[in-house]
Parts: sequence; structure tokens; C-alpha cells
Amino acid sequence: MRLRTALSVAAAAAFVIGPTTIAPAQAGQQPALIRGEVCFWPEPNMMGPGGGWCYSGTGYTDVPARIHDHAGSFESRSDDTVYAIDHPRWGGCTYRTIPGRAYDMDWRADDDFGNKIDGVSDSKGDCQPG
Repeated sequence: MRLRTALSVAAAAAFVIGPTTIAPAQAGQQPALIRGEVCFWPEPNMMGPGGGWCYSGTGYTDVPARIHDHAGSFESRSDDTVYAIDHPRWGGCTYRTIPGRAYDMDWRADDDFGNKIDGVSDSKGDCQPG
């Protein structure tokens, strides 16, 4: 009888509590990519300290310090084109086009724009191709 009661109590507790999901909270965890976002990581292969950072596609936004002049990779989950913007020390600005659905697993290779990025915008404004 005690065994039956103990099993009934355990079953009732499991029903009330329900299934438990524990999400990992690891350093460098990738951001949840949302359709319409373009995400950047500080290291190649969508990795790096602090994880990634995502642009939502509205106006100009500075990238965070960990990605400034140091974007190792990116992935676009947007159908829209966005522009990576650089503000060189000598003035003005340059841009690199990021077409919708584009990605680059090593954006700093061959002195690519990942070594220059300061911000992201939905328009190139007065910037020159860079």
C-alpha cells in the first residue's frame, strides 16, 4: 500500500510540475537569429567572446566594441540588403554591401571589411564603396 501511495504522489508531482527545459547559458553563445536580422561575430565561424550581435535593419547603428574593426563572420537572415559602414580616420565613410541571405565565415581574411566595420545601416547614405 505504501508503495502504491508513493508512486501516486510521484506521478501527481510530475504531472503538476511538468517537463523542465534548461537552456544552456554558455559564454560566447550564438544569438538567436531572427528572420530579418543580420548578425556579426568577433571571430570566424560565427564564434567569439561575448557571442554575436544582430542588426535589425532600421537606420544606422554602431556595432558593439567587441565587433568594431573586428567582425570575423556574419550571417544575413534578411531578404533586404544592408551596408557595413566604416568611418576612416581621414574622414568620410565607406560601405560594403551585404546582400540579403549572404554570409561569410571568415570576413577578415584577405583584409576584408570585417577589419574596418564601425556600424551597419539600411542605406549607404553619402558613403563611397570600400
